[in-house]
Amino acid sequence: MNFSIEIGPKTNLDTLPSLKDVYITFLPDGDFKETADKAEELVKKGCNPIPHFPARSMESEAQLKEYVSDVK
Repeated sequence: MNFSIEIGPKTNLDTLPSLKDVYITFLPDGDFKETADKAEELVKKGCNPIPHFPARSMESEAQLKEYVSDVK
């Protein structure tokens, strides 16, 4: 069976099933750093994090570049 899962930045990774691709949501008024940190945790767990890029929340090109750099 194929399915995907999306988590929030505060999700306890111990509760996740064994998956390769894990989407990370970015809610309004979210914190870019929390999302980037969760992506790093997922990599350490052997997952492929797929963070959401909230275009409407980006305040500048510099902020976008910083976020891209953080989630890499």
